[in-house]
Amino acid sequence: MAESVNKVTIIDRAYDNSSKRDLMKVGLLKELFDDTAKKVKPFYKELVVESTTHDEYDRDKRMGGLLPASQLSESQNIPIQGPVLGGDKTYTQVRYGTGFRMSAWMDFFNKYDLYKRFSVSLRKVMEDSKDIQIHTMYNNPTATTYEWNTGFDTLALASAAHTGLLVNSTNDNYSNYPASSLSYSALSAMRYYYKTLKNDLGQLMIADPDLLVICPTLWTTATELLGSDKIPFELSNTDSAYKSWIKIYEDPRLTSTTMWFGLAKKDENFDFKVKTAKQPDFVVKDAGDTTRDKVVTSETYYSFGFGSPKMLYLGNI
Repeated sequence: MAESVNKVTIIDRAYDNSSKRDLMKVGLLKELFDDTAKKVKPFYKELVVESTTHDEYDRDKRMGGLLPASQLSESQNIPIQGPVLGGDKTYTQVRYGTGFRMSAWMDFFNKYDLYKRFSVSLRKVMEDSKDIQIHTMYNNPTATTYEWNTGFDTLALASAAHTGLLVNSTNDNYSNYPASSLSYSALSAMRYYYKTLKNDLGQLMIADPDLLVICPTLWTTATELLGSDKIPFELSNTDSAYKSWIKIYEDPRLTSTTMWFGLAKKDENFDFKVKTAKQPDFVVKDAGDTTRDKVVTSETYYSFGFGSPKMLYLGNI
């Protein structure tokens, strides 16, 4: 930390010992520089499907349909099948909130409209906090300690041993985590993953990725891979099969400098969700004492997670 910082729990004064005056109240300051006020768009919205709920918790259940038909003899009974049921995924609402308190004296005398400034800041920080929180799902893809980081099969988002619903068979197993650096061959492996993807009963389902999500350090590599006429990074006149193949989505909320993954968000089986019960509200009230201070708070309720992680191909962490 390069300078001394005065962190307060009540916005009440900024006393300057040299001039013996409160800078906030007498207007000695030319300008208040606050770069935390700049609004940044939420990045999570491209990575999930968000919906509204009115329930404290929602529960999804995995189910498989019918297996392929069998060859039958002339008089053989046609076999009757039923659904195959798997695990559950529960989305439990969590409460998040913060606020600020300003003294009545400060609100009356300050020359910098601090109440408005901090009200705007509160709205911004509530939005940022949700973005940061939802990104913990992607920034901790091998962890199972968080409720939102395990799906129907109880495994982490990124796993080489995901399972389906077949009994006594591994034909429904899959790996969505090859742990490979972003490269031309890695794009080929990702395409193969989606084109040969199987459902929970081991039957071909196929998907098409529509987003290549990258941390900012990989922007140059991704742009060269998807923008080159020829295969990049080699002495070759071979045409590139991946020019403009997929949209690049640069996400600065990703904390790993080597992380990249594919998303098939437009697929009907995309299962990464945010369920919001209460959008951020903003409540102003008098402090619970006789100071006449003003307290402004905001809270929101939401949950997030996934049941099936198949539509995410986590190339590298």
